[in-house]
Amino acid sequence: MKVNKLRKILGIIVFLLAFQAVLGQTGTISPYSRFGIGQIKDKSVNTRLQGMGGISNAIASNRFVNPSNPATYVYFDSLSFLFNAGMKMSSSTYRTATLTEQGSSASLSYFSMGFPVLRQWKVAIGLLPYSDIGYNIVVSDFQEEIGNYNYAFTGDGGLNQLYFGNGFKITDRLSFGVNFTYVFGRNTTSTLLYFPDSTLYTNTKIEQRLLADDFIFDYGIYYTQPLANDYQFNVGLVYGQKVRLKAKRETLVRSLFGGVDGGIEYFLDTISYKPEKDGRIELPHSAGIGLSFQKKDRWLVGLDANWQNWKTFSIDNQPDSLQNAWNIALGGEFTPKHTSISKYWSRVTYRLGARYNQTYLNLYGQSINEFGISFGLGLPLPRSLTTIDLSLEVGQGGTTAKNLIKETFVNFTVGVSIYERWFVKRRYN
Repeated sequence: MKVNKLRKILGIIVFLLAFQAVLGQTGTISPYSRFGIGQIKDKSVNTRLQGMGGISNAIASNRFVNPSNPATYVYFDSLSFLFNAGMKMSSSTYRTATLTEQGSSASLSYFSMGFPVLRQWKVAIGLLPYSDIGYNIVVSDFQEEIGNYNYAFTGDGGLNQLYFGNGFKITDRLSFGVNFTYVFGRNTTSTLLYFPDSTLYTNTKIEQRLLADDFIFDYGIYYTQPLANDYQFNVGLVYGQKVRLKAKRETLVRSLFGGVDGGIEYFLDTISYKPEKDGRIELPHSAGIGLSFQKKDRWLVGLDANWQNWKTFSIDNQPDSLQNAWNIALGGEFTPKHTSISKYWSRVTYRLGARYNQTYLNLYGQSINEFGISFGLGLPLPRSLTTIDLSLEVGQGGTTAKNLIKETFVNFTVGVSIYERWFVKRRYN
């Protein structure tokens, strides 16, 4: 490998991690991340895929890493090294029947690397979010005996996934892949009971910390059928097996004065303390299928359907009232003429897509669903196979029925896909 190119890649990684640290924000600000293990993230986080509605199960390329289906890794060029990274910025408006509030967040969305081991065996390594928690909610109530009182719910953290993927070419048209993924993370949540109109009552704060880590596995199959005139039909199947993550949970309950709206906390007494206790988080199995039809180097259209059995989810053998989740995504891309020399915008790739998600949340009989429309651009750099990718998604989720919250969101992702030939032995220096 070329040392200067390796330094360039490492420099980008360090910059992205430093930028993430400066922002100091979680990847979500959704009040719905309070439930389950937070807001679940798809593996189709690459900016190219986001611009096409998140379709990914039947998308293979030699220009970027697609962890949604590890069987697609076999399409990396035998002499190339790939590096992908992206940042996501979100702006959301939350509405109830009577209130409106806005928020924003920014985070490192992904980075990944792909390279060959053998002609029939290609490898990918990357880091992705698995779930995000980030909320700050105040719920008010009243009782004649004590007057007004509020519950302030806050939470932050999430789970990440560091994956090592392998793709194996079975025949010229069929490939198989597997991701070995280490899931790890920490969630911190608190509930503060306080009395806004009285100084006679002490406040009560319940804090919980959950640490989880373990290995999970998911698999993929990819089949391609070449047709006449550079047309091609592709099918992708993915499956994630059920797994029980190792977890540790700690709970602390204390009485205090203050602590409201981030104010100073004056702790009076410890009501109860449960030290770290070993437990398990049971994550359900999942399955998906994707279809795509394309003309090489010109255009592609695809359709995905995914499903996950969240009804079996539990923490320490305690089930939660979650529903099964599913989503459908449709999208495509078009490049007018990738070989054009004089017209730059003819080499640009234009993307469009849409998705509909039924999340695993069902509150008061209301399913919390999402819908989004996305647009994207792939901007090639001069004299290079590297591209800058942009995607913009506009959509909404939730509902104002039963005093719930409707979210209108705008997600913007910027990514870089670096393609380098690192495994060529030069004849001349």
